[in-house]
Amino acid sequence: MTAALGLVAGCSSSGGDTASFTPAPRATRIAPAVAADPLPPLSKFITQPDGSQVTTVSADYLFDSNSSELRREAVTALGQILPSIREHPGHIAVIGYSDGLGRTEDNLRLSQDRAKAVESWLATQGIPGSLLEVEGKGEEGAQDGVADASRRRVEIVLR
Repeated sequence: MTAALGLVAGCSSSGGDTASFTPAPRATRIAPAVAADPLPPLSKFITQPDGSQVTTVSADYLFDSNSSELRREAVTALGQILPSIREHPGHIAVIGYSDGLGRTEDNLRLSQDRAKAVESWLATQGIPGSLLEVEGKGEEGAQDGVADASRRRVEIVLR
């Protein structure tokens, strides 16, 4: 009880002298600058245990919502990995995925159409169609009804 009284006594002003009290300066708050995330660097492929190499990019960077038409920024980003693709002598898989929102059939079709859009772009860049494989996996691995940006992606696999 004595400790509590000492604490209270230490917090009170001494004798009501308010002239020596200096309030804290008014805080000014600066709003943070928020910018869109930059496109992820696509210049590197990761080697998998089976020897294949894979790079993954969010479909949100490549396409507008519910679209399979490549955005202008996506073409620039894909151009960064084009030299590695051209040097690769084997097959190249383009695999599309979606999140768990919407109908399963629609997600499968969208993931296939997005993979085909990347395949078509690669073909216009001189990559032989005989080396390209396209696969849409839809919402495979995604939770139903969950908008998970990590699931909306396109993988390019050098086999």
